[in-house]
Amino acid sequence: MAEHGRYVEYIHSQERQRLLSLVGKAAPRVLDVGCGVGRIALEIAPRCRELIGIDIAESLLERARTSARSSGITNVSFQNRGLDAPFGLGTFDLVVFSGVLNCLDDGDAESALRYCVDSLAVGGTLYIRNNCAVRQRIELPEDDEAPPFIHRTSQEYLAMVGGIPSLTLRREGYLFPPLCVPNIVYYHAIPKFLRNRQPVRSLLDAWFRLEALTAEARLRWLGPAYGAALLAIRKPTFFHVIEATRTADPAGESRLNGG
Repeated sequence: MAEHGRYVEYIHSQERQRLLSLVGKAAPRVLDVGCGVGRIALEIAPRCRELIGIDIAESLLERARTSARSSGITNVSFQNRGLDAPFGLGTFDLVVFSGVLNCLDDGDAESALRYCVDSLAVGGTLYIRNNCAVRQRIELPEDDEAPPFIHRTSQEYLAMVGGIPSLTLRREGYLFPPLCVPNIVYYHAIPKFLRNRQPVRSLLDAWFRLEALTAEARLRWLGPAYGAALLAIRKPTFFHVIEATRTADPAGESRLNGG
């Protein structure tokens, strides 16, 4: 995927579109958990009242701050915080948790998810995006080139969300149609020596634009068929999104539990 940068851009464009629809026109207060270099934060910040991004990598945060300054975006801040303790940043209308749970073991993933929920205002939205396994989880151990990575199934993530009483599932499914034809063609049909030729790149760029324009309609009409297709061709992973709403406040939950 890193080789084919256009595919990465396509993934990003689909996520940006989804998040901008969640932000809407309400100018929410937003928390981006595991923000990295601010890829998501800087895209949606202009429509937010305030956006805070947190990450454990100071080098990535500094790049995010530099990008914010160069873009003239003044309503964002980036803070060095881990996922092993409550964030202590107040409550937010939207918490974005994109591509982070893949990098945490089960115990850390569940506690980090609860810290995200604790940061949500009642009625606020939790957005979770991960790369999911089609059949059963795939665990990639750490090596010299990459950290550990867990492809859980979508059902595992849905069970995590379902285990938090104050969360109500609102929507879940593919981020975009999982059989991205131009990317499949790039890797499996076009010889390697032709991939970077300009006519080929131009054709693929146009194809990706068509994919983006038709993604929503294809998910609506063909969505149920994708699961069977993924199993049939033995595709191992796909991008999955969960949107959930906080429906109870912490004080109310504490009273109900005898606190």
